Amino acid sequence: MSSLAKATMLESIQDDCAEELKVTFHPPLFLQRRIWALDILRAENVTKLLDIGCGEGQLLSVLCQPAPWLAPPPRHILPAPTEAPNTSGLIPSSPAYNDEIPNIHTTHIMGLDICASDLEFAVQGCAPPQADVNLNEGSDMYASYFTNVDLRWEDLEAKLWKGGLEAINEEFVNVECIVSTEVIEHLPPHIFPAFAPMLLGVYHPRLFLVTTPPYTFNARFTAPDAPPTARRGYPDPTKRTDRVFRHSDHKFEWTADEFKDWCDSAAREWGYDVQVSTVGRASEVDEWGRDAELGGATSVAVFTRRDFEGREEKGRATLQVLELRTEPHELLANHKHTAHEDSEKPKPLAEIGLHVKAKMEDLREGFMRVEDLWFERDIAVMCGGWIEMLVRAVEDCEFLDLKRDGKEMKGKRANWVVELVGGITEPKNLWPAERGTDHIPFHWIPGDEQPESSEDDWGGSTDMEGDVSWNDSEGEDDMEGPADSIGWSHAGWGTGPEWEEVKATGHTGWAEESQGDISDAPTTGDISTGGWDGDESDDTT
Repeated sequence: MSSLAKATMLESIQDDCAEELKVTFHPPLFLQRRIWALDILRAENVTKLLDIGCGEGQLLSVLCQPAPWLAPPPRHILPAPTEAPNTSGLIPSSPAYNDEIPNIHTTHIMGLDICASDLEFAVQGCAPPQADVNLNEGSDMYASYFTNVDLRWEDLEAKLWKGGLEAINEEFVNVECIVSTEVIEHLPPHIFPAFAPMLLGVYHPRLFLVTTPPYTFNARFTAPDAPPTARRGYPDPTKRTDRVFRHSDHKFEWTADEFKDWCDSAAREWGYDVQVSTVGRASEVDEWGRDAELGGATSVAVFTRRDFEGREEKGRATLQVLELRTEPHELLANHKHTAHEDSEKPKPLAEIGLHVKAKMEDLREGFMRVEDLWFERDIAVMCGGWIEMLVRAVEDCEFLDLKRDGKEMKGKRANWVVELVGGITEPKNLWPAERGTDHIPFHWIPGDEQPESSEDDWGGSTDMEGDVSWNDSEGEDDMEGPADSIGWSHAGWGTGPEWEEVKATGHTGWAEESQGDISDAPTTGDISTGGWDGDESDDTT
């Protein structure tokens, strides 16, 4: 190879190294952090939470969404069944509904931030829904499967405060859980020493969740032998290091080891146990094999309180020594979300069972998933918000059969199906008397299957409803398209050879439908680092 060719090749290699590598996250990094926090809140059954540095309220607005049903009822409301249902043994008998993904039942949430413009969005996002749509039972406006939109079973109070971390807010003391995501690295040097004494000392929550971007992961954005010019970002504004940060407002970025050292030290000093890890692996495989070494793009830690005498007094004393100038927090909003008046006031099981039977007959449905029935508003209200009441009512009703242990059910409660025993026995009056016979199509022959009609003519659920996965539960099946595409016609249920096959096998044809791969959906995470943090904006890290 000539000298010119070698020089050209070397220059090409250097140009490649000088470019920042493409690094994307799926789901987007900010969502992965939020999912991590929500998973812990579910597992720990957190009901009262404070978000320090809540920003625009992305986490708080999620927690304001009502759970679709209450936690399982106490035994005095729904005693254990006298005879256990015939199951495979892997599924608990009612009253447990066997949630694969437990709901979060928050009753008090609070947020604190110093940015007034961000808090305007948080105040709006945590406000109760506007009563500008008629969602009452029997409303024609929402004549569909899913008419319990924004139906709330538990009271919720949401408070938003404006102010700095350094000021003590007595309402935050002994809160159950504090979350601080991508905040600590933004603290000015004179405020940072108050972080642990305030949160772990004065407020001393049962759980403390904290995240921060690790400097260690930044190497993932360039080749190992890349020149310094290849690293886009923001030089350390404090001049203490020569590190290049992901965001212009970062006062520091710890390596993974530095973060762990800080967590261990804070846990020892304030009486906590701590678990440290990372989230946010890049979608692309690093060609130099550094993925395991560099870890995830976000460092995370879970602090769990243990017995420790005098931590609150110690925290207050430490803050006094710091002599920080403080101003009281300003309460910007105190939102009250009120539970439905019939919450925890269920009707008798027999009445619920008969209502379910009537509903299925009215909808011309021989089979319905439990969750589809639940999202009929009147049924949920009759159950007082306890889905276990619906399950038990179905189990006890002689006209209904609960299928939850068949091969096609796959043991998942999202696939539990209610069968109307005997199928549809009474023909539905497709043309009400007040409309007369003028509305009957000229080609219709009595005894034939239903003619083509609009949703209003049908008066119930049709495949015009679209995707029935309103409640976004894992394992739900996609039922879009004509009824015949899943092997059934509304008018044919209860008769014919297909019905005999279902009675013999219990197979509905639903469990083999594909919900699709979430990876096909476009996301904001399918971009490069975007401000060096892989987040949805440069302002939110």
